[in-house]
Amino acid sequence: MEEMDLREYWQIIVKRKRLILAVFLLTVLAVAIYSFLAAPIYEAFTTLIVREAGMGVETIFFDGASALGKNVAQNYIQIMKSRTILERVASDLGREDLTQSALEKAITIQSVQGSDVLKISMQSPEPALAQAVVNKLVDVFLDWNLNYRQNDRRAARDFIEGQLQEVELDLRLAEERLQAFKEEQGIVAPTQEMAAVVTQLASLQSSLTELNVAKLETAERIRQVRASLEEQDETLISSTTIADNRLVTEYRSRLADLEVRLASAREKYTDRHPEILALQAEIDNVRRKLTEEVERVVGTETRTLNTLYRELYGTLINLEVEANALEAREAALLAIIAERERELSHLPAQELELARLMREAQVLEELYILLRTRLEEARISEAMETADVQIIDRAVLPRVPVKPRIKLNIAIGAVLGVFLGVGLAFLLEFLDNTVKTKEDVERALGLPVLGQIPDLELADVASSGRSARRRGRGLSG
Repeated sequence: MEEMDLREYWQIIVKRKRLILAVFLLTVLAVAIYSFLAAPIYEAFTTLIVREAGMGVETIFFDGASALGKNVAQNYIQIMKSRTILERVASDLGREDLTQSALEKAITIQSVQGSDVLKISMQSPEPALAQAVVNKLVDVFLDWNLNYRQNDRRAARDFIEGQLQEVELDLRLAEERLQAFKEEQGIVAPTQEMAAVVTQLASLQSSLTELNVAKLETAERIRQVRASLEEQDETLISSTTIADNRLVTEYRSRLADLEVRLASAREKYTDRHPEILALQAEIDNVRRKLTEEVERVVGTETRTLNTLYRELYGTLINLEVEANALEAREAALLAIIAERERELSHLPAQELELARLMREAQVLEELYILLRTRLEEARISEAMETADVQIIDRAVLPRVPVKPRIKLNIAIGAVLGVFLGVGLAFLLEFLDNTVKTKEDVERALGLPVLGQIPDLELADVASSGRSARRRGRGLSG
């Protein structure tokens, strides 16, 4: 097969210039018509900022980092895309065409590089709908975030209030029993030795009681976390992207390589040649496998880890570790208390009973003070109602559509039109089997060419041109 140089390529382009121009104009016209007739798409967006742990006012009174861990912004992105949040958004807006899957495809959430800012956007033919969905998503997420941060403190406050009522009643009864015993026995004050032991026992018993309160709080939080885990699915269903499938990528690469080899082989052999047939069979086999894999990917759903479940499970692990540590501390305190109680066992019965009543009243008094302090802390924390996410800009009603981008589409259409026109010109030239040269005659007839008839008109024109050039050189000399 003869090789073509750049001059022949250019001759083909010049020869088919009308075809190329027509394809170019038709392509640009089609793209322009589509761009002008396509429904405009509007985009509404809002921005949030995620505060770092320790920036809130509540950290003045309470220690501890966020339960969501270090990647707070990325976790919040996944949470805003979760089924729970999106279903609530759709329900609050009250539109039947809004489903969780539709919202997940339409909403885009991304973090601004180098900052803790999140940008939430949605594109829709209805500008009011895009604005409403974005703002509602932010409101629902802020409400979820606030409840998430306040659930533990609210549960702690409810628990402390119940315990405080019981301890207050027990303290009143203990004080009454101690006073009645002193009046009955005529005892005004205990001995110095007994008072020292009673003070130690009261301090140990107070620590034990405080530890028991912490155990009960931890057990209550474990119960709540387990209940939340039961409501959450460990994994979520999400569609698999075909482009990310390894087998699909391999099949496509293999198919492209085989097509290149087939095109090269057809330049040397006929369609019935064994190599051509083998390549064609292999291409058909790869195409069949690619089709099967694509159908499997499209029809199959993959499970991804639920972010909420992961965070709750991590919290549960931390709480279980804390509960085990509290159990160990309780065992150590019980051993020390038992040793101190043995020191009181040698006292007379009257002094022993007085020591018991004094210790009980003192322990209950310290526990009452502790619970009152914890209750006030819990109330302050709950009253703050602060979230670690704040709105920077709410979504406004978009006035200018973001799609279609008419100028860009026309520019792309122009480039595509040039490529299509040139490609079609070369295709038609390749398919043109008319006789143009002596080599074409020899190849078509299988006979040698004995002579050629020159084109006299072209020869005269060429001869006139040479004569004119000679005259010009003579005059200049």
